[in-house]
Amino acid sequence: MNRLTLKGKILLWLGIIILVSIILYGFLIYMVYQFNLRGERYYYAMLEMKLKMAENAELFDESLIEELKEFRKEDFQKPAIPLIIPKGLFIQVFLLITGGVIAIIIISVVGGFLLLRRMLNQVDLITRNVKDIDEKGLHLRLKLKGRDPISNMANTFDSMLDKIESAFRSQRQFIQNASHELNTPLTVIKTKIDVLKQKKSITGKQYMETIDLVDSEIMRLSKITEELLILSDLEDNSYQAVGSIINMRGSLKRILKLYENQIDSKNLILETSFEGKSEVHGNPVQVEQLLFNLLDNAVKFSDPGGHLRINVKNDRLKKKILLNIINTTSAINKEDIPHIFERFYRSSSSGGRKNFGLGLSIAKKIVEKHSGEIDTSFDQDKKEVTFMIKLPIAGEK
Repeated sequence: MNRLTLKGKILLWLGIIILVSIILYGFLIYMVYQFNLRGERYYYAMLEMKLKMAENAELFDESLIEELKEFRKEDFQKPAIPLIIPKGLFIQVFLLITGGVIAIIIISVVGGFLLLRRMLNQVDLITRNVKDIDEKGLHLRLKLKGRDPISNMANTFDSMLDKIESAFRSQRQFIQNASHELNTPLTVIKTKIDVLKQKKSITGKQYMETIDLVDSEIMRLSKITEELLILSDLEDNSYQAVGSIINMRGSLKRILKLYENQIDSKNLILETSFEGKSEVHGNPVQVEQLLFNLLDNAVKFSDPGGHLRINVKNDRLKKKILLNIINTTSAINKEDIPHIFERFYRSSSSGGRKNFGLGLSIAKKIVEKHSGEIDTSFDQDKKEVTFMIKLPIAGEK
């Protein structure tokens, strides 16, 4: 049975159905025949018993006995339940049952054959299309219409292809952006070194400038590769956010001290507000990375003289910490908001294309791993972008 093809299995199953139908048909005919035979025997037995009763009874005269003896089956007055099916009616019943069974078998076979052919055609179509689908043909779709299981399977397959195509597109874009980010510092380093090679005399100042630039670009490369490794670890499904209690208020204040010089140099107006509980349970390194990336993004892309507001409070049920980071920026537009968490996303704004790197992508992954939510909005009039983070309070579910 396992070696048969799908077509062979279905044909075998139809054959079994037809065989069972024929057996049931024969059994039905046999039962009708037996009923007729038993009725006829019962009729003659009853007639014989009545004759014997009449012969022994003093109440009946000879003429009545003779009439009973001459009584024929055809003269039997219609009883409430006929005991015998007449020959003509029996033949009609036989033909009716035979014709009905044959009609049912024919309809079943034809219907089964048409259904089988349609199913096999759909399977062949799916097989041919799947063979043509590769990384260059992910745009192909089966597009089967219907509500049968095969059509539902094809629609599910199309949905899966949509997700795979989207993932391939995102992966290709990520590789292109990552290659560009890694190649830029390498190009700067090589160019600077080539310039030094062409010069016959190098001053100490030029030498130190080159060393500083190379060191800066190496640090940039190191940061990119480190962020790629962090993102890879976060995307590992086996990762579990375990650790200890982290006070977000203390962490935020500590990180803000690191950015005091940048905040002062940009003349940013800093406003902070801390209310309620601020303890979360999770991986201390990851939570610190989350806060660092968000604040680094806010300070880096804030407009000089703009506002930077940090608010921490609890939700109405006192089960979640609500962290809002708001800053004034012209680095993005409202159209950039749906893509803000994409890796190496480049925003097209009035100030030129801005690269957001991997920081926000890492922040989003950390929040998700800690059973939280992160969202963003943009006020076009005030030119303010708001990052909203929700994390469970330690000990709350």
